[in-house]
Parts: sequence; structure tokens; C-alpha cells
Amino acid sequence: MAMSDRHASLRAALRRCVAAPLAVAFLAFGTASGEPSRAFAAAPSFVSEQVFSVGFGKIAEVYLLPVAIDQLALDGLKGLTGIDPSVKVERDGSTVRLYVSGTLTAEFGAAAGNDPGAWAALTTRVIDRARLYAPVLGQATPERIYQVVFDGVTSGLDGYSRYTGLQRATTERAQREGYGGIGISLEIVNGRTLIRDVLPRGPADRSGVRDGDQLLAIDGDLTTRLGEGEMRDRLRGPTGSVVTVTLARDGSAPRRIPVRRERVVPGTVSASAVDQVGVLKVDRFNATTASTLRDSVASLRQGAGKAGLRGYVLDLRGNPGGLLDQAVAVADLFMRRGRIISTEGRHPDSRQRIEATPDDIIDGQPLVVLVDGRSASSAEVVAAALQDSGRAVVVGASSYGKGSVQTVTRLPNDGELFLTWSRIYTPAGYTLHRQGVQPTICTSRAGQEDAAALLSDLRNGRAISMSQLVGWRARAADDEQALARLRETCPWKEHEPELDLKVALMLLAEPGLYQRAAALSVVNTVAER
Repeated sequence: MAMSDRHASLRAALRRCVAAPLAVAFLAFGTASGEPSRAFAAAPSFVSEQVFSVGFGKIAEVYLLPVAIDQLALDGLKGLTGIDPSVKVERDGSTVRLYVSGTLTAEFGAAAGNDPGAWAALTTRVIDRARLYAPVLGQATPERIYQVVFDGVTSGLDGYSRYTGLQRATTERAQREGYGGIGISLEIVNGRTLIRDVLPRGPADRSGVRDGDQLLAIDGDLTTRLGEGEMRDRLRGPTGSVVTVTLARDGSAPRRIPVRRERVVPGTVSASAVDQVGVLKVDRFNATTASTLRDSVASLRQGAGKAGLRGYVLDLRGNPGGLLDQAVAVADLFMRRGRIISTEGRHPDSRQRIEATPDDIIDGQPLVVLVDGRSASSAEVVAAALQDSGRAVVVGASSYGKGSVQTVTRLPNDGELFLTWSRIYTPAGYTLHRQGVQPTICTSRAGQEDAAALLSDLRNGRAISMSQLVGWRARAADDEQALARLRETCPWKEHEPELDLKVALMLLAEPGLYQRAAALSVVNTVAER
């Protein structure tokens, strides 16, 4: 999808990597039983020093706060105990000691200062040495070792910084950025492999593959001999390559269909029209969310014909977030002017101020945004930008409160390191961190289960104005009491989901009432950033 240079630069800033490996000397000892067993002797550099070097270097460069790489590296080495409890790593001044089953096995000179490359080299050498003497660790795969070490490293950061191994990272990348495939899902029913969710106008759809077809073979190999994961992997591959699927339907003769793979990005947007209102459900934010949303609005408008639509509902309930640049682009679809987001961090590239461009795909028509306690991160960015600018009325329950941005670094082993590098601030100047977005019309308070009664409060001036929340928001980052009062204004809890949509539809049916709610949403900036 084409993006503005401003949005493209933000995304590019999230993907830079660094590496600086250095050598570290060590002194090894024999164990009480003599030399290590050949059965568990490790080949040199069993794990990649470069993986640790890139990871440690990225933490030192971009993490939100200054870090002590030496302490993080030691935390990572202590994570080896999670694989083999006999392994213990300690530091004593300038010496790092390795113990196996209580016996001192090796001593290493601690890396100098906070040098990521030097600590990466030392981490690699300690692991290789430990594998010589610890049988359980010696049998562990490199991926398992990377996982426990980086789990230990990121445990000293914040709750959103994490490492994901090769398999999970591959799946998450496919969800975010797409993959080479044919645009189908699979479902196993009574031992039969059925085609589901054929992507409209995708490679499989254009080749005649239909929902409900039975998949008999992939490139001639029977699916009865393949696991579900293996089938998925065989259907995916480089864009431009061809895979041949053998299909049957309703007892008809099998047919072989060659399908050329293309870049497939999982769908995140669904659209429908209810009572002359366009309802847009966004499940998460990936590489094509904004462009798909634009197309969905165009389709709804075309389908409405001369009667037209009287407004729109943007449903972000249950949306856990995703790509920040897509959240910015989605908010920008509906805003002609004003601040969308500010971010602040230690790295210069993490400090962003992004303003809306003069475009609104629904031409200023009324817009209601639905959120709940599972709406997080990028979903909160969109809701807050539209609420603070007065462009939309937010309905539902207080959102999750994930107010930080993570970089995603692809490591040399194809795992991924997520690091928090900035805090998010809304156009009104408050941080989303822990606070979340408070709806203008709350549907989650006890005893509030009637849509008409909720709108009656608004009609009679009993709704809470956003300006009443400003004081609590300004203090909530450091004041637990202010945070509690803020969150209590609209509890973060599950409630009847149909109530949110009922309120939205009724609000859009009364233009004057909608305008009153929109006016309540606008607040003055509480802190210039």
C-alpha cells in the first residue's frame, strides 16, 4: 500500500538493526569427573554469537530507558537454569563463573563495561562451555537456548518487550506483512481436509477454488499423509511459484488445478450495512488494513445507492493492535486536520508528531467508535485521535491501556525481538499507558443495560464530559488514586456486546444528540508535547 513519506519514515525507523561482536577470553576447568562426555560435546559456536550481538545492540540503542547490558546478559545466562537446573552462572566483580551440579566448571573474564558485542561473545562462550558438561543443556536445540536467554534478558525490561522464536515469529510476520500463498484456509472435518475462507479475487479464487472443496493432494502428495502444519507450509512459498492442488467436490471426479502463489495478507476488515449505517469491524492492524478499510467504505457507499448512509460505526472491540503506521493511516482516513499521535522515547527517531492530511473518506458524516477492555495499542491510538479531535463519539468500556510502541527486529536466526522504544500520547496530551481511552458514552457500568436510558443521560446533561477527566488523566501516570478514579468512570469489564451497537445506531439516528456527544469528547490539550 502506498503511504505518505511521513508514515513510511515512521515504519522504517522501527526496523533498523545493529551488530557489534567482540572476542572475550575465558579460562576453563575440568569437572570432578574429568573431561566432558563425548556424547554431549558441543561443536564450536553451537549458538550464533551474531544473534546475541544484534539483540543486545538493539536493546542498547533503542530501548525506552538506558539499560545495563552487563546485567541483562547475566539475567539471560541465568535463564539457562530453565533448561537444565544443574547449570548456574554467577558474577563476582570482573569474573563470571559457570557451575554445573555445584562444581566450578569455568571462569571467564567479564566483558568490559556495557559493550553489547563483548557481552554477546561472552554469552556465546558460556553457553558452549556449559553444553560440554551439562547433559540436558547439551541436548537442547539452539532455538530453545535463544528463547530462555532472551526471556531472561527481556524480563529486566518492561512487560511488552519480548523475544519470539522462529516458528511463532514466522506466523506473526505472516499476519502483519503477508506471505507467499494462494489465499485459503484449511479445516479438518472427520479426517477430510476442506477449503475455507477463499480470499476474494485471490490466486485460489481466480483459479476456481471454492469454499467447501475437499483438498486431496498438494503437488501430488496425498493430504491424508500430511499434518495440518505441513499442508500449510506446502501451500505457501515464494511469490510467482506454482503449487498444484487436487480437489474434489460433492462426489465429483477429482480435478488438478495449478495456482500461482502471490503475496497474501490476511484480511482484517469486515463491512456490513445495518439500518442505513455502515458498520466496519477491524480485527487488528496489518499491512493492508487502511487500504482495505478505504475499499470497504467505497463498497458500502456504492451499495447504499441514492438512499445513502446516515453514518458509520468503526468497531475496534477486541482489537489487540498491530502496526502503528496502519493505525495512523486509519485515523487519517476520517480526519481532515489535527494531531493524530505523539510519541516520546530515548532514541531520536522515536519522537514523532503526526498530523492528519486534508482528506475524509466519509465526507464528515457522523462516526461512532466502539471499544472495550480488549481494545489495545494501535486500536487505542485510532479511538483517542478520533475522540480528542471531536471527529467521532466513542462508545463502550474503557480500553486496555497499552500506551507504548515496540520496534520489531528480525534477528539472524529469523526470530524476532520486540522492544518498547516510545510512549504514546494522544492529541489531548495524555498518555494511554495504563489509562486507556474512556468512552464518551459508557455501556459497562452496573445496571446500565438499556440503550435508551443511556442516551437519556446524555440528552438530559448527565453524561460525564471529557473535560472532567482531564485532572485525573494529568495525574494518573504517577498517582494510583487518580488512575483508579479514572478507570472507575467506565469499568474495564465484559458486558453485553449488542448494547454497544444499539447505542451507536440510536445515536446516529438523532443528529442533534450525536453532535452533543461529539462536543463532549473535545478537550483542550493538557500538555504540549
